[in-house]
Parts: sequence; C-alpha cells; structure tokens
Amino acid sequence: MSSEQHHRHRHRRASPWLALLAFAVLVLSSSLLSARAQGSGPPAEAFFSDASVQEMQISPSGRYLATIVLAPDGKGTRVVVSDLQDKEPDRAVAAFSRARASSLLWVSDELLIFEAGEDRDRSVRVSGRSLMTVRRNGEGLRVIIAANDFSQSTSSTKALNFSHFFIQMGAAGSDEIIVGETLYDAAYEVKAVRPLALNVRTGARRSVTPSEPPSAKRWLFDPQGRPRLAVSIDGDKGAYHWLDLKNQTWKELARFTPLKAPYAPEFVAGDDTLFVSVAGADGDELRRFDMQTGQPETDAMVATPGFSSSMERVTERDSGELLGLRLLTDARVNVWLTPALQGLQAKVDAALPGRVNVMQCSACDRLDVLPVFSYSDRAPGDFLLYRRKEDKWQRLGSQHPKIEAGAMSPLQFHRIRARDGADLPLWVTLPSGDKRPRAAVVMVHGGPWVRGRDWAWDAEGQFLASRGYVVIEPEFRGSMGYGDRHFRAGFKQWGQAMQDDVTDALRFAVKQGWVDEKRVCILGGSYGGYATLMGLAKDPSQYRCGVASFAVSDPMLMFTVHWSDISSQAKNYSYKETIGDPVADAAMLAANSPLAQAARIKAPVLLAYGGRDRRVPIVHGERMRDALTKAGNPPEWVVYDDEYHGFRFEETRVDFWKRTETFLGKHLAP
Repeated sequence: MSSEQHHRHRHRRASPWLALLAFAVLVLSSSLLSARAQGSGPPAEAFFSDASVQEMQISPSGRYLATIVLAPDGKGTRVVVSDLQDKEPDRAVAAFSRARASSLLWVSDELLIFEAGEDRDRSVRVSGRSLMTVRRNGEGLRVIIAANDFSQSTSSTKALNFSHFFIQMGAAGSDEIIVGETLYDAAYEVKAVRPLALNVRTGARRSVTPSEPPSAKRWLFDPQGRPRLAVSIDGDKGAYHWLDLKNQTWKELARFTPLKAPYAPEFVAGDDTLFVSVAGADGDELRRFDMQTGQPETDAMVATPGFSSSMERVTERDSGELLGLRLLTDARVNVWLTPALQGLQAKVDAALPGRVNVMQCSACDRLDVLPVFSYSDRAPGDFLLYRRKEDKWQRLGSQHPKIEAGAMSPLQFHRIRARDGADLPLWVTLPSGDKRPRAAVVMVHGGPWVRGRDWAWDAEGQFLASRGYVVIEPEFRGSMGYGDRHFRAGFKQWGQAMQDDVTDALRFAVKQGWVDEKRVCILGGSYGGYATLMGLAKDPSQYRCGVASFAVSDPMLMFTVHWSDISSQAKNYSYKETIGDPVADAAMLAANSPLAQAARIKAPVLLAYGGRDRRVPIVHGERMRDALTKAGNPPEWVVYDDEYHGFRFEETRVDFWKRTETFLGKHLAP
C-alpha cells in the first residue's frame, strides 16, 4: 500500500505520541534524498539507532492499544495506551529515561505487564530485566519481579527477586501469570525451575503443582495456566514428564541424552493435546502425541520440508482453542486453522503485497480493529491498524523511520551444494545499480547453533549493501533451522567443514559474477568472529581483511576460562560432542585454533571486545591481539568497557559500525 493510501485512510484522531514520529519521517526523508544525491547511503545512525516504534498489543476486547515508543529525545522508552473508540485520552502509562521497555502483554483490559531493563544505565554492573505492571489509566506502576537494583527507583512492594522470570499468562479472566523460580546449586548454576502462579494485582503467589520432577528446567502449560509437561536435564540425562490432572501424578514419557531427544515438546492445546515436533533429516513435522502408545502420531499436522521451524501457537484466550501457528521457513508464515482467519489473512496480504504481515492478535476475526506488523527484506517494519467495518488502514509508525525501503537492497535466498555435496543454504544481498563484480563482505553469524537469517530487513546486511558491498551470509553446517542433518553435520567441525562452507558460499557468489574475488573481507561476531579469524588463517589469500567482534580466539579457552558464564553442563557434556573433547580431541582443537595460527594471518584485522563479556571473556581478544602483534601484524583494537557479549548501548553499536565502515573502505578500495 502506498503512503498516499495510508494518509488517505488515517483515522480521524492520531495519537500525539505517534504524531511526533510522523514529523520525524518527513524531516528525515528530505535529508536522505540529499544524501543519495551525493552518492552516499543513510548514516550509520539510521540503521543502528533504537527502533522508534518497538511493540504494539491490542487488549482482549479490542478496544485499547498499548504501544512502546522511543521517547522524543531518543534516550528512553514510553508505554502509551490509546482508546481506539476515542472515549479516553491517550496516556503515557510508563516512561523511562535510562531503561528500555519490552515484552508488552495485556492481562485484561485494565492491566498491562511488561519488562524494563537498565539497558542505557552504564552504572549497572550486571544487565537484567524487571517485570512490571501498570493499570490502563497509568496508576499502580510497580515492579513485580525485580532484576538487580532496578527496584530502587520504582515501587516494588512484594516484588519477587531476580531469580524469577515470566513464563506465560495464567487462566483467562484471572489476574494471574505463571512465573518460574530458578533454583541454584552451590556453584550458582541452575539446578531446577519451580513454577508459581503470581497475582499481578495483589502480589500473592501460590504453587501450581503438588510436586515437581527432579531437575525440571523447562515447563509447558496449557492455556488455562496448568502445568502439563516438565523437561528434566541432569548432566547427560534428560526426561519428559507428563502431569495426570486427575490424580496429580507425573508420568515419564521419554528418557534420552539431551542432544538425542526423540522429539521436542512444543505446546499443549486447550483440549489437553500435547503437540511435539519430530526432527527429520531435512525438516520438521508437528505431530500430536498419543498418550496411549507413548509416541508421536505418525501423521503430521504441519510439515516444513527443508527447514526446522519454530512452532509458535496462537490460541483463543478464553477457550484455549488452537487457532493457528506461526512458522519460520525461509520467511515467517502464519498458518491459520479456521476459514475466517484464513480469509482475513488473505485480505491483509492482498492489501500489503510482497511483505510478511503478522496479525498481532489471537481471535483476530472477532475484533473490529486489527493490529498488523508488516515488513519485508527492504522495509524494517511498519505498525498498522486495519478498521474492518470501515475498510480503512491507519499507519501508526515505523521501527526505523530514517530508512526508506526504496533505497534498500533485495535479499536473495539460495540452496547450493558444498564441496562434499552437502546442502548449503545462504543469503545474498545485492546492491542496486552497477551489475559488474563488486567488493564483497562475507558475514558469518554467531552461535553457531542458531539460525543466521530469515527473509527480513537486517540492519547489518543493509548497512553494508548501502556502502556498495555484496553481502554473503552462509548458513554453514551446524546452523539450526535447516533440518537435523544440517545441524549435526557441524559437530566437531569448527575450522573444518564449517569453515569450508563459508568459503564455498563465497565461491558461489564469485561464480555468479556478483563478486570481485580480489576484493573480499570477512566479518562476524562471537562464533562468527572465530570463523573470521580462522578464515584469515586457513585461507590467507582469500580475504583482504577481517573484522572480528566478541570472537572466540581458541576453542580450548571455552573449556579452561573459568570466569565465563558457560555452564558446567555445557563444558562437561554438550560441548564435548558439538565442539570437541578437550582431552580426546586436543590435537584437533589446537589445529583449528586461530590463536595458535596467528602467524598465518597476514591481512589487516579489526578486533572489538566487550569489557564485561562473560560468554567470551576479553582474554580471548587480548591473547589474539598479542599473538598478531608478535607476528608483525598488529590489529586495530577497540574495547567497549561497559558492553557484554554484544552491543547493549546504541552509541557503541553505532561507533563499531562506523569503525567497520572506515576499515572496510580502506582495505576494499579498488
């Protein structure tokens, strides 16, 4: 839908808070046109500043809309409630100058809960997020779960301490939510999680189960807020337990080693059906679980060939009826189970073609006003309201109003064959304009046992493309999201087949004629930083430079650095299988250590680390810096003293990418 159509269909009274964002769009659009006329892309701040509109949630009745927006000065967030019937004034029910609100939910039409963390406060030594509640009229703002010292600045009567966390809503019509209480052992590692029902209005809490399986660390609840399944993990042993509601006893469904579970519990529907995902070699299936046989049914309810998808349920709040699923293949997709919702989704998609359109409600077909979050590979994300009776659209705002979708670059998804014939998914962002081979950046995701991308706007990839670089993002083996075979093929392959996949993705882009193979740099954070350093050491003639942030410099340090936050369970069990055994595989780990091969790295290197990082402590970077310097190739070195494992502060995020832009421009120049 065009901006003119949106303007023509605006509701008669727009929120004054959101009107500030509309003004910002008009002012910034003219500056962007000027920037493009000068041959440059939008500034780094346009990509890496905090989102202007961050979340919206409609109340259960559909009358009220709660929105989290960036404060006008850009230094905090506000939670704003609007009456969609225009009978009550808009209210900022919570405002923070140093904290960021998130995870907004309605308990009822009268009560909201959300998280708030000290993301902008450099005096906070340990990052955390508190759970807060506030009435729709702005009264009763208080902390119900206090993280760190956040409760000192806000009323927190009867607040639970930081060891508690939100799990899900309680029974429909109640003021209860389900929270987990984390129990720690003597080494301050998670021993178990105990579920509780917490009344957010009174602060009262109660147990929800008469007993708990030992070492239960994950729970599934039905839509009524009753515990139904517990997942126990103790060392290299795991088990699923099902609660019989009639006699309140636990039944063991399966016993397994954590990396070899026969299926994964996903959710419990309102009719007491347990749904599980079964991992096939090349994709997942969602199946009902048969309690009589103790096994998943043979027929799949939903299948995602070629992808391992998250299976997010959408249920009707009052009845618990399963209405649909939100899946992730190459892009996010809504699968609705009722004809009414299917038709409504089709109507929304027809109005907003070429986009992913997420209807942000459960029983959307029963509401007069429909909230929609809409985005594409070029558009960061727009928050819209569709008024069904009037057949009109209202645009509330954008996540990044400084970004114009027309100035962004298209994102392509490919599946190729690696050198050994294995499946290799990858993403390529091609800048518009000149089609001759260009300089390229190979961007390697962290994890590594996560999915790197989906079809959506990405600040990092689009920023690099706006500077004229082809951006190549391989979903190397070991990445999740592309089938169990692809995931397990990465076991004990750091620096080996995983690294070869990165090279093969680059070679594919070169073969297509997109990339000038003599002008390529590699970039990544965390594991991606490791792959950057290992790529420079393993294939020294392939890259002109490398940018590594929060990077593992030696896999062995993940086992031996004891002031990291890596758990003993990971070190003693899962890491031995996924990375390598520090004793039995010591030679392999040493052979694939960038630190041990620093002398092979000849290209310029930019190293960036967080001073408070406990996942990859700064010793990784300091040793790598010293080894490169000793080898005669001193890196550019930057430490962000107040950062953890990633960029918490907007100013450091912007600073890092400006440094990266300068570094790449220097070393990828023709």
